[in-house]
Amino acid sequence: MRVDLDRIDKLMNLVGEIVITQSMLVECVRSLPYDVYAKTAEGILTLSRQTRELQDHVMAVRAQPVKAVFQRMPRLVRELAQTLGKEVRLVLEGENTEVDKTIIEELADPLTHMIRNSMDHGLETPEDRVAAGKSPEGTIKLIAEHRAGRIVISVTDDGRGIGREKLLAKAKSRGLVGADEKLAPEEIDQLIFAAGLSTAEVISDVSGRGVGMDVVRRNVESLGGRISVDSEPGRGCKFTLALPLTLAVLEGMVIRCGSDRYVIPIASVIETQHLASTPIEHLTFGQEVLRWRGEITPLHRLGAVMGSSGTRNENIIIIAETERGDNVGIAVDEILGQQQVVVKSLEGNYGTVHGASAATILGDGLVALILDVDSMLRLAASGERHPATELKLAG
Repeated sequence: MRVDLDRIDKLMNLVGEIVITQSMLVECVRSLPYDVYAKTAEGILTLSRQTRELQDHVMAVRAQPVKAVFQRMPRLVRELAQTLGKEVRLVLEGENTEVDKTIIEELADPLTHMIRNSMDHGLETPEDRVAAGKSPEGTIKLIAEHRAGRIVISVTDDGRGIGREKLLAKAKSRGLVGADEKLAPEEIDQLIFAAGLSTAEVISDVSGRGVGMDVVRRNVESLGGRISVDSEPGRGCKFTLALPLTLAVLEGMVIRCGSDRYVIPIASVIETQHLASTPIEHLTFGQEVLRWRGEITPLHRLGAVMGSSGTRNENIIIIAETERGDNVGIAVDEILGQQQVVVKSLEGNYGTVHGASAATILGDGLVALILDVDSMLRLAASGERHPATELKLAG
């Protein structure tokens, strides 16, 4: 039986509105006398349980395996291998990994760009591979998995890696990097996402037209995700996409820093503990760390990183997991509770807000940012701080 996805979308939007209304009801009954509150709260709890069950069923209908997109790639690889005169083996893993159908629909173009990039720029010709002591056949791995409440898709090749000298020279010629500016290897690798920047010497149907990885980045970020690159000269390159499992509703922990509230996805939270009972140490360069389960774990003050307004007295630490599987401590003032929240895009309202992936409307009608742990860590590492901002969402 074929499911009408437009009707499913409308049903999911309705579920989102129910979630917002439910949050408003919870906020309203807080001021009621205890006996009235107790009876009302019981009904709201039942409503919450039924709403969550309804959402789970709708999400199950919307969820689709990435197999539909992955199965387009073998033909692409065969055709490109013939065009480029290369021997390539494509390995697919995690084809049954499920994700919201809206995400599935947007995956084909980014993955196609990344496969093209790996085959043209990354993998060497059979002759060059043999000369480098490699098998004449190159390998590309396309892998999907669920990690830290997201779907993570990686494209890995065993080619030459990013040509950093050529990429840096091209960036300098375009004025993207100062003539005398020094960049770390990892910073040079990030230039591959610069708009219109290509290291291809010959314009062809495969590369060199000034479109590619910058397009991939824009597409991924428009879905509330991100893309990263890891390259090792002579050994290969790995591009990793991290995308939300759904663009509709998520389970979140509502927290407070100063007078601002935020939501952190429950899927990212491992544990919470009191700051007072946790010994904090300082590294030589000023980074705060704590010992958690025998490991040195970095600690970041959310209010300072996000530029929260009002007086802050962080006394709760949230241990969260990054996409790489690392752990980090996030100090906040207060945990206000756990609830489902409707995901609202920041794109049309604010553009990119570093440290956050989206926003939501809380029960009192005010807006809270939905935190992205990895983006927040990059913001902290950059030393930049958000100015306090009044948040309002359209529609």
